[in-house]
Amino acid sequence: MESPESKDNREKNHGISVIICCYNSSDRLAQTLEHLSRQIVPRQLSWEILLVDNASTDDTAEKALAIWNRLLPGSQILCVLTETNPGQQFARIRGVKEARYDLVIFCDDDNWLDPNYIFYSSIAMSDASIGAAGGRNEPETDADEYPEWFETYKDKYALGIPAAKSGDVTQRGFILGAGMLTRKSLFLEMCQDKYPSLLKGRKGESLSTGDDFEYCKRLLLRGWRLYYDENLKMKHFIPKERLTIAYRDRLMQGIHDAGKVLNEYDLAIRVHNRYKYKNRLRLLLLTPFRILLVRMGLMNRVLIDEQLTLYYLCPFNSNKNAVRGKIKDFIYGR
Repeated sequence: MESPESKDNREKNHGISVIICCYNSSDRLAQTLEHLSRQIVPRQLSWEILLVDNASTDDTAEKALAIWNRLLPGSQILCVLTETNPGQQFARIRGVKEARYDLVIFCDDDNWLDPNYIFYSSIAMSDASIGAAGGRNEPETDADEYPEWFETYKDKYALGIPAAKSGDVTQRGFILGAGMLTRKSLFLEMCQDKYPSLLKGRKGESLSTGDDFEYCKRLLLRGWRLYYDENLKMKHFIPKERLTIAYRDRLMQGIHDAGKVLNEYDLAIRVHNRYKYKNRLRLLLLTPFRILLVRMGLMNRVLIDEQLTLYYLCPFNSNKNAVRGKIKDFIYGR
């Protein structure tokens, strides 16, 4: 006989929470909410929208409720939350903690989801080994045309099609945060207070970034897979003000700054994948000799890989690199 706890968990899992993190978003929300109101959702699939007002100084919360009440009068789907600690990652954590369902979609305030996005999200992660999934993000703008440099930089605007068809994209190393689908339980596990995110994402007018990629890196370190579903389609609205060289360069600076942390994760993942199926004690004993032989030119191995192997196999923190030390703490669960 099914226990009440099991029944509650099963019912909780059968639904989707859409989380929209907002900072001064009142001018961007109309189309985002309108596209959500057009979702074609089976009656048996429960869903909700959690809009997190992240220290806004405008009327984001009031505007959101007014728009939604106009679109779907009497609907109880939309709930507005407040997160006073500035930073997209803080807003996401608040939204996920309040989510009723284990499947969550991160929908930015300028993401226009296809009418079937929620339906396909409900089946995209049916494989229990998938930690996060995403789809195809295509651009939309109010500019007369895209600048000539846009094609080169468009992936930096959270755009792109990750693969030719649906399938595993774990080797790619990330899922775009715009439209990302993941599990509440996983997100809270990867972002618990014990292991605070090293990247906080957008903060007010700052173009800091990388929190979504960091989440994916943490999933990979714990053995989860990433998945692309070609049925998950959305438009990412890019206003003409964000198609200037000045904005582009600010965006690139944020990406560059985040890259210093993400590169450390990539190194850790590369080393972790090398030894995860091997005898750790044997490697720990052999690696110092390998490092010596590489330095003497007597072994054809990559020195940094051997040094990092020794570092991550050794249970003690013996490196002054603070970022590397925090990643190691996450790996060891301490």
